[in-house]
Amino acid sequence: MHGSKPGPSASGLALLTAANGNAFKIDGSAPQVHFNGISNPAFTEEMRDFFEARMNGEVKAAFDTSLADANRSLSGFGSQKDLARAMANANAYASNAATLQGYPNYDRFAFSGGFMMAVQAPSFDPSAYDGIADKISGEGDVYLGVAAGIGFNLGMNCGFLVPGLYANVKYGALSKTFDDYAIDYKLFGFGVNYNLLQPKSFVGLAKWRGISIGTGFYMQMDELSVKIKVDTFRTDAKFREAVMAGAAAGSDSTDKEAILAEMGYGPGSDDAQVAINPVFKMGLDIATFTVPLEANTAVALFWGIINLNFGLGMDLNFGNAKVLLKGDSEADIEGNSTSKVTFDPATVTVDGSGENGPSFARLRAMTGLGLGLGPVKIDIPIIYYVKSGAAFGITGAFVW
Repeated sequence: MHGSKPGPSASGLALLTAANGNAFKIDGSAPQVHFNGISNPAFTEEMRDFFEARMNGEVKAAFDTSLADANRSLSGFGSQKDLARAMANANAYASNAATLQGYPNYDRFAFSGGFMMAVQAPSFDPSAYDGIADKISGEGDVYLGVAAGIGFNLGMNCGFLVPGLYANVKYGALSKTFDDYAIDYKLFGFGVNYNLLQPKSFVGLAKWRGISIGTGFYMQMDELSVKIKVDTFRTDAKFREAVMAGAAAGSDSTDKEAILAEMGYGPGSDDAQVAINPVFKMGLDIATFTVPLEANTAVALFWGIINLNFGLGMDLNFGNAKVLLKGDSEADIEGNSTSKVTFDPATVTVDGSGENGPSFARLRAMTGLGLGLGPVKIDIPIIYYVKSGAAFGITGAFVW
Protein backbone atom coordinates (compact mmCIF):
# COMPACT_ATOMS: atom_id res chain seq x y z
CA MET A 1 0.00 0.00 0.00
CA HIS A 2 1.14 3.53 -0.75
CA GLY A 3 -0.45 6.50 1.02
CA SER A 4 -0.60 9.97 -0.45
CA LYS A 5 -0.52 12.99 1.87
CA PRO A 6 -1.77 16.07 0.04
CA GLY A 7 -1.42 19.47 1.56
CA PRO A 8 -4.76 20.69 2.93
CA SER A 9 -6.54 23.85 1.91
CA ALA A 10 -9.41 25.70 3.55
CA SER A 11 -12.51 27.27 2.04
CA GLY A 12 -14.92 29.78 3.46
CA LEU A 13 -13.57 31.96 6.18
CA ALA A 14 -10.78 30.01 7.52
CA LEU A 15 -10.29 32.71 10.06
CA LEU A 16 -10.36 31.79 12.78
CA THR A 17 -10.41 29.76 16.06
CA ALA A 18 -9.08 28.54 19.30
CA ALA A 19 -7.88 25.45 21.01
CA ASN A 20 -5.85 24.57 24.02
CA GLY A 21 -7.61 21.48 25.29
CA ASN A 22 -8.81 18.22 23.80
CA ALA A 23 -6.75 16.65 21.03
CA PHE A 24 -7.99 16.86 17.48
CA LYS A 25 -8.86 13.40 16.17
CA ILE A 26 -10.18 11.88 12.96
CA ASP A 27 -11.62 8.38 13.42
CA GLY A 28 -13.88 5.84 11.76
CA SER A 29 -14.40 2.24 10.68
CA ALA A 30 -13.30 0.78 7.34
CA PRO A 31 -15.87 -0.01 4.61
CA GLN A 32 -16.92 -3.66 4.15
CA VAL A 33 -16.98 -5.48 0.80
CA HIS A 34 -20.07 -7.11 -0.79
CA PHE A 35 -20.31 -9.29 -3.90
CA ASN A 36 -23.23 -9.06 -6.32
CA GLY A 37 -23.99 -11.74 -8.92
CA ILE A 38 -20.54 -13.25 -9.44
CA SER A 39 -21.27 -15.86 -12.15
CA ASN A 40 -18.05 -17.87 -12.08
CA PRO A 41 -18.92 -21.38 -10.79
CA ALA A 42 -15.67 -21.46 -8.83
CA PHE A 43 -17.05 -18.69 -6.60
CA THR A 44 -18.31 -21.05 -3.89
CA GLU A 45 -19.14 -20.11 -0.31
CA GLU A 46 -15.62 -21.06 0.69
CA MET A 47 -14.18 -18.93 -2.14
CA ARG A 48 -16.48 -16.04 -1.17
CA ASP A 49 -15.20 -16.21 2.42
CA PHE A 50 -11.61 -16.18 1.13
CA PHE A 51 -12.21 -13.12 -1.07
CA GLU A 52 -14.05 -11.28 1.72
CA ALA A 53 -11.26 -11.87 4.20
CA ARG A 54 -8.51 -10.81 1.78
CA MET A 55 -10.28 -7.76 0.37
CA ASN A 56 -11.63 -6.53 3.72
CA GLY A 57 -8.17 -6.90 5.18
CA GLU A 58 -6.69 -4.83 2.35
CA VAL A 59 -9.43 -2.18 2.71
CA LYS A 60 -8.84 -1.90 6.46
CA ALA A 61 -5.08 -1.57 6.05
CA ALA A 62 -5.50 1.13 3.39
CA PHE A 63 -8.22 2.89 5.43
CA ASP A 64 -5.99 2.93 8.53
CA THR A 65 -3.12 4.38 6.48
CA SER A 66 -5.32 7.16 5.03
CA LEU A 67 -6.68 7.86 8.50
CA ALA A 68 -3.16 8.10 9.94
CA ASP A 69 -2.11 10.41 7.09
CA ALA A 70 -5.10 12.68 7.74
CA ASN A 71 -4.46 12.84 11.47
CA ARG A 72 -0.79 13.57 10.92
CA SER A 73 -1.35 16.23 8.25
CA LEU A 74 -4.07 18.00 10.27
CA SER A 75 -2.42 17.62 13.67
CA GLY A 76 -2.13 21.42 13.96
CA PHE A 77 -5.80 21.53 14.95
CA GLY A 78 -4.86 19.78 18.18
CA SER A 79 -3.36 23.02 19.54
CA GLN A 80 -4.71 26.36 18.33
CA LYS A 81 -3.82 28.62 21.20
CA ASP A 82 -2.48 31.48 19.05
CA LEU A 83 -5.44 31.43 16.68
CA ALA A 84 -7.82 31.51 19.63
CA ARG A 85 -6.15 34.54 21.15
CA ALA A 86 -6.09 36.38 17.84
CA MET A 87 -9.81 35.78 17.33
CA ALA A 88 -10.60 36.95 20.86
CA ASN A 89 -8.47 40.09 20.38
CA ALA A 90 -10.18 40.95 17.09
CA ASN A 91 -13.55 40.41 18.72
CA ALA A 92 -12.67 42.93 21.45
CA TYR A 93 -11.42 45.48 18.89
CA ALA A 94 -14.68 45.23 16.93
CA SER A 95 -16.66 46.46 19.94
CA ASN A 96 -15.64 49.99 18.84
CA ALA A 97 -18.49 49.91 16.30
CA ALA A 98 -20.54 53.13 16.20
CA THR A 99 -17.85 55.01 18.12
CA LEU A 100 -18.35 58.72 18.80
CA GLN A 101 -14.59 59.33 19.14
CA GLY A 102 -14.72 62.11 16.52
CA TYR A 103 -17.27 64.13 18.50
CA PRO A 104 -16.14 64.15 22.13
CA ASN A 105 -18.63 66.85 23.12
CA TYR A 106 -22.07 67.90 22.00
CA ASP A 107 -24.80 70.16 23.30
CA ARG A 108 -27.63 67.71 24.01
CA PHE A 109 -27.38 64.23 22.56
CA ALA A 110 -25.78 62.12 19.84
CA PHE A 111 -27.04 59.04 18.04
CA SER A 112 -24.82 56.94 15.80
CA GLY A 113 -24.87 53.67 13.91
CA GLY A 114 -21.84 52.02 12.40
CA PHE A 115 -19.81 49.08 11.23
CA MET A 116 -16.35 48.11 12.44
CA MET A 117 -13.98 45.54 10.95
CA ALA A 118 -11.16 44.37 13.21
CA VAL A 119 -8.03 42.38 12.52
CA GLN A 120 -5.39 40.82 14.75
CA ALA A 121 -2.50 39.91 12.50
CA PRO A 122 0.90 38.26 12.91
CA SER A 123 2.44 41.24 11.12
CA PHE A 124 1.55 44.16 8.88
CA ASP A 125 4.10 42.84 6.36
CA PRO A 126 2.03 41.60 3.35
CA SER A 127 4.37 38.61 2.87
CA ALA A 128 3.16 37.22 6.21
CA TYR A 129 -0.12 36.30 4.52
CA ASP A 130 1.31 34.21 1.69
CA GLY A 131 -0.56 30.89 1.71
CA ILE A 132 -2.45 31.87 4.86
CA ALA A 133 -5.50 29.72 4.04
CA ASP A 134 -3.32 26.61 3.71
CA LYS A 135 -1.52 27.50 6.95
CA ILE A 136 -4.78 27.82 8.88
CA SER A 137 -6.23 24.50 7.73
CA GLY A 138 -2.91 22.68 7.77
CA GLU A 139 -1.08 24.06 10.79
CA GLY A 140 -4.17 25.10 12.77
CA ASP A 141 -2.32 27.36 15.18
CA VAL A 142 -1.91 30.63 13.26
CA TYR A 143 -1.95 34.01 14.97
CA LEU A 144 -4.64 35.60 12.81
CA GLY A 145 -8.09 36.80 13.82
CA VAL A 146 -10.87 38.69 12.09
CA ALA A 147 -14.09 40.05 13.59
CA ALA A 148 -16.82 42.50 12.69
CA GLY A 149 -19.03 44.70 14.83
CA ILE A 150 -22.30 46.44 14.04
CA GLY A 151 -23.94 48.68 16.58
CA PHE A 152 -25.96 51.74 17.56
CA ASN A 153 -24.77 54.26 20.13
CA LEU A 154 -26.91 56.76 22.02
CA GLY A 155 -25.10 59.49 23.95
CA MET A 156 -26.41 62.21 26.25
CA ASN A 157 -24.91 65.35 27.67
CA CYS A 158 -25.22 64.88 31.44
CA GLY A 159 -23.98 68.34 32.29
CA PHE A 160 -27.11 68.84 34.40
CA LEU A 161 -25.55 66.31 36.80
CA VAL A 162 -21.85 67.18 36.48
CA PRO A 163 -20.65 69.87 34.05
CA GLY A 164 -18.62 68.24 31.25
CA LEU A 165 -20.04 64.74 31.84
CA TYR A 166 -21.38 62.58 28.99
CA ALA A 167 -22.87 59.08 29.06
CA ASN A 168 -23.74 56.61 26.32
CA VAL A 169 -25.24 53.17 25.78
CA LYS A 170 -24.42 50.89 22.85
CA TYR A 171 -26.24 47.92 21.35
CA GLY A 172 -25.88 45.75 18.25
CA ALA A 173 -27.02 42.34 16.99
CA LEU A 174 -26.76 40.28 13.81
CA SER A 175 -27.68 36.71 12.89
CA LYS A 176 -26.84 35.51 9.38
CA THR A 177 -26.14 32.21 7.61
CA PHE A 178 -24.15 31.85 4.39
CA ASP A 179 -23.10 28.74 2.42
CA ASP A 180 -20.07 27.79 4.54
CA TYR A 181 -20.33 30.37 7.29
CA ALA A 182 -22.79 31.41 9.98
CA ILE A 183 -22.70 34.17 12.62
CA ASP A 184 -24.77 35.13 15.64
CA TYR A 185 -23.49 38.39 17.10
CA LYS A 186 -24.43 40.66 20.02
CA LEU A 187 -22.87 43.84 21.38
CA PHE A 188 -23.87 45.73 24.50
CA GLY A 189 -22.22 48.28 26.74
CA PHE A 190 -22.10 51.73 28.24
CA GLY A 191 -19.56 54.50 28.57
CA VAL A 192 -18.86 57.77 30.33
CA ASN A 193 -16.75 60.70 29.15
CA TYR A 194 -15.58 63.88 30.83
CA ASN A 195 -14.37 67.08 29.18
CA LEU A 196 -10.96 67.66 30.71
CA LEU A 197 -10.36 70.77 28.58
CA GLN A 198 -13.19 72.80 27.07
CA PRO A 199 -13.58 73.46 23.31
CA LYS A 200 -12.22 76.63 21.75
CA SER A 201 -13.16 78.33 18.45
CA PHE A 202 -10.79 80.13 16.09
CA VAL A 203 -12.55 82.72 13.89
CA GLY A 204 -15.16 80.23 12.66
CA LEU A 205 -12.84 78.39 10.28
CA ALA A 206 -11.57 76.04 12.97
CA LYS A 207 -12.80 74.76 16.26
CA TRP A 208 -10.78 72.70 18.71
CA ARG A 209 -13.14 70.29 20.45
CA GLY A 210 -11.12 70.15 23.66
CA ILE A 211 -9.86 67.00 25.35
CA SER A 212 -12.22 64.28 26.55
CA ILE A 213 -11.26 61.34 28.76
CA GLY A 214 -13.46 58.28 28.97
CA THR A 215 -14.04 54.75 30.11
CA GLY A 216 -16.85 52.22 30.07
CA PHE A 217 -17.71 48.54 29.78
CA TYR A 218 -18.50 46.74 26.53
CA MET A 219 -19.24 43.09 25.90
CA GLN A 220 -19.26 41.48 22.50
CA MET A 221 -20.44 37.91 21.96
CA ASP A 222 -20.01 35.97 18.73
CA GLU A 223 -21.09 32.49 17.80
CA LEU A 224 -19.45 31.52 14.53
CA SER A 225 -19.56 28.41 12.41
CA VAL A 226 -17.16 27.86 9.51
CA LYS A 227 -16.93 24.82 7.26
CA ILE A 228 -13.38 23.55 6.78
CA LYS A 229 -12.64 21.51 3.67
CA VAL A 230 -9.35 19.71 3.12
CA ASP A 231 -7.96 17.68 0.24
CA THR A 232 -8.68 13.97 -0.01
CA PHE A 233 -6.29 11.44 1.52
CA ARG A 234 -5.92 8.32 -0.65
CA THR A 235 -4.17 4.97 -0.19
CA ASP A 236 -3.95 2.13 -2.72
CA ALA A 237 -5.92 -1.03 -1.94
CA LYS A 238 -4.14 -3.78 -3.93
CA PHE A 239 -6.95 -6.36 -4.09
CA ARG A 240 -5.34 -8.43 -6.85
CA GLU A 241 -2.05 -8.77 -5.00
CA ALA A 242 -3.81 -9.66 -1.74
CA VAL A 243 -5.96 -12.37 -3.36
CA MET A 244 -3.22 -13.89 -5.53
CA ALA A 245 -0.80 -14.00 -2.63
CA GLY A 246 -3.08 -16.64 -1.08
CA ALA A 247 -3.68 -18.63 -4.28
CA ALA A 248 -2.38 -22.16 -4.67
CA ALA A 249 -0.78 -23.32 -7.90
CA GLY A 250 -2.76 -24.71 -10.80
CA SER A 251 -6.53 -24.45 -11.05
CA ASP A 252 -6.91 -22.47 -7.81
CA SER A 253 -4.75 -19.68 -9.22
CA THR A 254 -6.61 -19.77 -12.54
CA ASP A 255 -10.01 -19.60 -10.82
CA LYS A 256 -9.02 -16.66 -8.67
CA GLU A 257 -7.63 -14.79 -11.71
CA ALA A 258 -10.91 -15.33 -13.55
CA ILE A 259 -12.99 -14.17 -10.58
CA LEU A 260 -10.82 -11.06 -10.14
CA ALA A 261 -11.25 -10.26 -13.83
CA GLU A 262 -15.04 -10.52 -13.47
CA MET A 263 -14.86 -8.17 -10.47
CA GLY A 264 -12.86 -5.63 -12.48
CA TYR A 265 -9.47 -6.35 -10.91
CA GLY A 266 -7.87 -8.46 -13.64
CA PRO A 267 -4.30 -8.15 -14.96
CA GLY A 268 -3.45 -4.60 -15.97
CA SER A 269 -6.33 -3.05 -14.02
CA ASP A 270 -5.67 -0.04 -11.83
CA ASP A 271 -5.56 -0.57 -8.10
CA ALA A 272 -8.54 0.60 -6.06
CA GLN A 273 -8.02 3.44 -3.59
CA VAL A 274 -9.48 4.12 -0.17
CA ALA A 275 -10.29 7.84 -0.09
CA ILE A 276 -10.94 9.87 3.06
CA ASN A 277 -12.11 13.47 2.75
CA PRO A 278 -12.58 14.94 6.25
CA VAL A 279 -15.04 17.83 6.18
CA PHE A 280 -15.89 19.46 9.48
CA LYS A 281 -17.32 22.58 11.03
CA MET A 282 -15.30 24.84 13.24
CA GLY A 283 -17.67 26.36 15.75
CA LEU A 284 -16.58 29.28 17.92
CA ASP A 285 -18.19 30.76 20.98
CA ILE A 286 -16.40 34.03 21.74
CA ALA A 287 -17.25 36.37 24.59
CA THR A 288 -15.05 39.37 25.34
CA PHE A 289 -15.49 42.11 27.94
CA THR A 290 -13.60 45.36 27.41
CA VAL A 291 -12.88 48.29 29.73
CA PRO A 292 -11.52 51.16 27.58
CA LEU A 293 -9.35 53.93 29.01
CA GLU A 294 -8.90 56.73 26.50
CA ALA A 295 -8.31 60.40 25.77
CA ASN A 296 -9.66 62.03 22.61
CA THR A 297 -9.49 65.34 20.88
CA ALA A 298 -10.72 66.65 17.54
CA VAL A 299 -10.53 69.67 15.26
CA ALA A 300 -13.50 70.85 13.18
CA LEU A 301 -12.63 72.82 10.03
CA PHE A 302 -14.74 75.04 7.79
CA TRP A 303 -17.65 75.32 10.21
CA GLY A 304 -17.66 71.57 10.89
CA ILE A 305 -17.70 70.34 7.31
CA ILE A 306 -14.42 68.50 7.96
CA ASN A 307 -13.61 66.87 11.26
CA LEU A 308 -10.27 65.33 12.27
CA ASN A 309 -9.87 63.40 15.51
CA PHE A 310 -6.94 61.93 17.39
CA GLY A 311 -6.62 59.91 20.56
CA LEU A 312 -4.68 57.48 22.69
CA GLY A 313 -5.96 54.73 24.92
CA MET A 314 -5.64 51.29 26.39
CA ASP A 315 -8.17 48.46 26.47
CA LEU A 316 -8.40 46.00 29.35
CA ASN A 317 -9.84 42.79 27.95
CA PHE A 318 -11.39 39.77 29.61
CA GLY A 319 -13.26 36.72 28.37
CA ASN A 320 -12.46 33.67 26.26
CA ALA A 321 -12.92 31.93 22.93
CA LYS A 322 -14.11 28.34 22.85
CA VAL A 323 -13.88 26.12 19.80
CA LEU A 324 -15.65 22.91 18.87
CA LEU A 325 -14.56 20.90 15.84
CA LYS A 326 -17.16 18.41 14.64
CA GLY A 327 -17.95 16.68 11.39
CA ASP A 328 -19.01 13.48 9.64
CA SER A 329 -18.04 12.48 6.12
CA GLU A 330 -17.89 9.28 4.08
CA ALA A 331 -14.90 7.14 3.13
CA ASP A 332 -15.08 5.87 -0.45
CA ILE A 333 -13.49 3.11 -2.50
CA GLU A 334 -12.42 4.56 -5.83
CA GLY A 335 -11.27 2.89 -9.03
CA ASN A 336 -13.79 0.05 -9.61
CA SER A 337 -16.36 0.56 -12.37
CA THR A 338 -18.19 -2.77 -12.06
CA SER A 339 -21.33 -3.25 -9.97
CA LYS A 340 -20.28 -6.75 -8.94
CA VAL A 341 -18.23 -5.45 -6.01
CA THR A 342 -19.70 -2.82 -3.69
CA PHE A 343 -18.72 -1.47 -0.29
CA ASP A 344 -20.75 -0.36 2.70
CA PRO A 345 -20.45 3.39 3.21
CA ALA A 346 -18.12 4.22 6.07
CA THR A 347 -18.37 7.37 8.18
CA VAL A 348 -15.29 9.33 9.20
CA THR A 349 -15.78 11.52 12.28
CA VAL A 350 -13.84 14.60 13.33
CA ASP A 351 -13.72 15.71 16.95
CA GLY A 352 -11.77 18.37 18.83
CA SER A 353 -12.20 21.29 21.21
CA GLY A 354 -10.29 23.90 23.17
CA GLU A 355 -10.29 27.49 24.43
CA ASN A 356 -8.18 30.58 25.09
CA GLY A 357 -8.72 34.24 25.95
CA PRO A 358 -7.78 37.72 24.66
CA SER A 359 -4.66 39.65 25.53
CA PHE A 360 -5.32 41.42 28.83
CA ALA A 361 -4.08 44.90 27.90
CA ARG A 362 -3.75 46.55 24.48
CA LEU A 363 -2.45 50.08 23.85
CA ARG A 364 -4.08 51.87 20.93
CA ALA A 365 -3.93 55.07 18.90
CA MET A 366 -7.06 56.46 17.23
CA THR A 367 -7.69 58.82 14.38
CA GLY A 368 -10.48 59.49 11.94
CA LEU A 369 -11.85 61.69 9.22
CA GLY A 370 -15.38 63.04 9.38
CA LEU A 371 -17.65 64.99 7.07
CA GLY A 372 -20.59 66.96 8.39
CA LEU A 373 -23.52 69.02 7.30
CA GLY A 374 -25.16 70.56 10.33
CA PRO A 375 -26.03 67.83 12.83
CA VAL A 376 -25.55 65.01 10.29
CA LYS A 377 -22.09 63.41 10.39
CA ILE A 378 -20.24 60.69 8.52
CA ASP A 379 -17.08 59.48 10.23
CA ILE A 380 -14.37 57.00 9.23
CA PRO A 381 -12.63 55.85 12.42
CA ILE A 382 -9.25 54.12 12.29
CA ILE A 383 -7.71 52.46 15.35
CA TYR A 384 -4.23 50.96 15.59
CA TYR A 385 -3.48 48.47 18.34
CA VAL A 386 0.09 47.79 19.42
CA LYS A 387 1.38 44.41 18.17
CA SER A 388 -0.30 44.37 14.75
CA GLY A 389 -3.94 44.96 15.57
CA ALA A 390 -6.30 47.31 13.77
CA ALA A 391 -9.94 48.32 13.50
CA PHE A 392 -11.55 50.51 10.88
CA GLY A 393 -15.08 51.26 9.86
CA ILE A 394 -17.72 53.82 9.06
CA THR A 395 -20.16 55.63 11.32
CA GLY A 396 -23.20 57.71 10.56
CA ALA A 397 -24.31 60.05 13.33
CA PHE A 398 -26.79 62.72 14.30
CA VAL A 399 -25.07 65.09 16.76
CA TRP A 400 -27.01 67.92 18.34
